[in-house]
Amino acid sequence: MTRQIRSRQERAWRSDRIVCGKPHGWLHRRDTGHNARVVSEPFDAVIIGGGPAGAAAARLLASWGHSVRLLTRTVDHTRSLGESLPPSCEKLFDLLGATDAINNGGFLTSTGNTVWWGEGTTRTAAFVDGATGWQVVRHDFDALLLRLAASAGAQVVRGALVRDVRLASANGRPGPAVSTVEYGTDDQSRHEVQASFVLDCSGRTGVVARRGYRVADPTQTTLALAATWTRPDGWGLADASHTLVETYEDGWAWSVPVTPLRRYVTVMVDPRTTDLGGDRGVISRYEREIGKTAALRGLLEGATRNTVPWGCDASLYHADVCGGPGVLLVGDAASFIDPLSSYGVKKALASAWLAAVVVHTSLTNVSLAGVALDLFTTREREIHDASVRQSTTFFAEAAARHLHPFWTGRAGAGDPAGPEPAADVDIARLREDAAVLAAFEALRGARQIGLRRGDRLRIEARPALTTREVVLEERLVLPTWPADGHGIRFLRDIDLVRLVELAPEYEQVPDLFEAYVRRCPPVSLPDFLGALSVLLAKGALVIT
Repeated sequence: MTRQIRSRQERAWRSDRIVCGKPHGWLHRRDTGHNARVVSEPFDAVIIGGGPAGAAAARLLASWGHSVRLLTRTVDHTRSLGESLPPSCEKLFDLLGATDAINNGGFLTSTGNTVWWGEGTTRTAAFVDGATGWQVVRHDFDALLLRLAASAGAQVVRGALVRDVRLASANGRPGPAVSTVEYGTDDQSRHEVQASFVLDCSGRTGVVARRGYRVADPTQTTLALAATWTRPDGWGLADASHTLVETYEDGWAWSVPVTPLRRYVTVMVDPRTTDLGGDRGVISRYEREIGKTAALRGLLEGATRNTVPWGCDASLYHADVCGGPGVLLVGDAASFIDPLSSYGVKKALASAWLAAVVVHTSLTNVSLAGVALDLFTTREREIHDASVRQSTTFFAEAAARHLHPFWTGRAGAGDPAGPEPAADVDIARLREDAAVLAAFEALRGARQIGLRRGDRLRIEARPALTTREVVLEERLVLPTWPADGHGIRFLRDIDLVRLVELAPEYEQVPDLFEAYVRRCPPVSLPDFLGALSVLLAKGALVIT
């Protein structure tokens, strides 16, 4: 299968070498006039958008042997935002093979956050276990990811403006489906490319997402006004690496440092409830909002604003369905979460990884394409809904002090449609569960045991994720546990399915443990006994 994938990549590259001194390849033209359209051979994936989602998906797919063309438009670097990336992003950087490049990319590291939320007291929160995050200028961060995508073999076309996307029928079966993307480049040439998958990673622009996929959240219309500031003598903070967040009467502000002396300061307002000053200009609007803060206003005294403030839409939206035959909505194209979370880039990278997994699975095992697409949509909605619930809690806290429609409206926006997803299995709660403790004591006190499968236990194949593909794995399924209904395979690295299969064959717990470790990776005896106790408590196994 790898050889077949590589041959597809080689064909795509050989069909698309160099024309007019540009690295676009041995392209053939449909006509010979000034507006000649350059047509290339099909790719496995065409990715629209060169932000974190697009670059990450391109790097992964290319490194897995797929032919990829990424189209990224020319952007205004002067309006690039500063963003805070939490330490948990490192797991995604590892998946991308990007950790070393990012750690050596010259980005400022951060130890946590300082917050003035609701009441005026200062809350300082360091990241757990002394971990550090990253404070990045998005233009520099995005450029690094694009270089990594290209180094993996993705064909990156800069200065590309997508003019049309002709998708396969939405009524077709999930999986690869040839679509056509037309785009122009800065040299005025026109291009056409086909692909088995089109990934819309165009963020808020939503090249594909705006075709009926996207649903706006009318309760959270937000405008961000941003500028950069410097202070030659430093900021006088206990920890100058911190992201700063402050609420005020009808909005909130945040500040991200990108060097020891330079910070982005952004205010978030609702244009429906805040008078932005009519024609007085964006500078006056921005300064007026800064004047409503307390801590940040004091911080900026004596500082120099280096840029004219600019505005960008930060209103929320989501897609109920995140893809179809041959198309996926990835990152901010699928949904936009409140910047309050500081998880926007992390969400984009996680979405990109999962999208790459879906594409790879669909191209190598089309029988699982539908399962993979359903899993992708479910995960995207869960991430969006969890963010909305978290933000609503914070907004309610601020509304208790700031009795303004900006806060009360957001606090009363309500939960997303549908029940809240069940949390993952909570090990700490299981350790205190009375039934689990009773089962453990029963095992300790028994000279010998007879175990059989519980009457309500089913072992079913359910979708699961590996590093690069969706697979079906056998899981234990019980009516009430785990609560999410997806079943469970592992608990503290114990293979529960294998344990249930082995348990009826042995009458002594030590013998069962030895049999398990002969067939499965080694585990500790306490973890093994804990897992066995949970299986008894939940009815997966019963004592005869």
